[in-house]
Amino acid sequence: MDVRLWSVVAEPVALATAGVGAAARQGGRAVFGVGADALVVIVDGGFRTADEVSVSGPFPRQVEKLLIGDGGRVPVVAFARLPEGCLALGGARVVRMGHRRGVLHDLGLYLDAPLTYDLLDRVRPTAPPPAQPDVDWVELLPGAPEAALQQFVAGWYGDLPAAATPAGDGPEPLRAFYRAAAGRPEVYGVSTRIWPEPISSPELPEGTLGFGQEGDGVFTLLMEEGARNPPVYYHGLSDRPLRERERLAGYLLLSALSHAAMDSSPGGMAFVDKAQVKRIVAPLRKVPMKPMRWPSARSRFYVGPGIVVLVGDDDADWYEVYVGARHRSLLRRLRKLGLDWEVFDG
Repeated sequence: MDVRLWSVVAEPVALATAGVGAAARQGGRAVFGVGADALVVIVDGGFRTADEVSVSGPFPRQVEKLLIGDGGRVPVVAFARLPEGCLALGGARVVRMGHRRGVLHDLGLYLDAPLTYDLLDRVRPTAPPPAQPDVDWVELLPGAPEAALQQFVAGWYGDLPAAATPAGDGPEPLRAFYRAAAGRPEVYGVSTRIWPEPISSPELPEGTLGFGQEGDGVFTLLMEEGARNPPVYYHGLSDRPLRERERLAGYLLLSALSHAAMDSSPGGMAFVDKAQVKRIVAPLRKVPMKPMRWPSARSRFYVGPGIVVLVGDDDADWYEVYVGARHRSLLRRLRKLGLDWEVFDG
């Protein structure tokens, strides 16, 4: 039985698209239809983007055997449950099968036909944002980056539980960073990790200590020994240590902003031109610090209540933009700019 894409049908009709002998199976928040033609998945939530859906288990044993036994090649037809029925999403591909203790725990589906934003809002309703922390900390810059860091972290991560943690044994800016983090691992970063204490190693240049590393190990962050606010270097980005423009205190603030922009969900990443950059940052405040040397040669930051944007340029024509937000609805404005997102879950 054929069902028109994005039509709303009753659940029995949706299940019947599995073909001859279709039988319904309940698993977690999803309902599955197993038949001769396809595996039907009726999902209740789990939409991350317009074309990515996560389906949580537990899964019926018959469905698990079908997916694993066929190597994920069984035709999959997806529907989304709405109050008025099941919205036909069309074909989907299984792009992830997560296991826990040998049992299928979750599925990642990729839709053949991405949803429009209007349809995405129907299957993934987004409430208005709550009150967001202000960005008055920008006024402390460039003179007091440690105080600005404290205020930014307290606002951006204020809804995460904090805990008392040892301040470590590094220079004061690094200890201040860990006091601000207050035991919340999200502050330490994913794209780049900041360590609680600097380490020495014979593999590092003489007179330097390591205090962090890029998530894939591309570079190690170095500081010079002995100073209260030492220079910072990247070890591994070039044939010799590359000095960052800001010293440690300023760098740690910019690092925290980069974590918020690059590691947050909801968020997004896109390559854009100069005119698009202007539209993205128009309502935001520029962070008055020297540009970071990573992830682009000149990486600058713009902030607003609940949103951080990193704009990086390596040449005059194209910019690499990362956007992170504390609430999905804060990204709604960016939908209207016609950007070609590499990743976007706003």
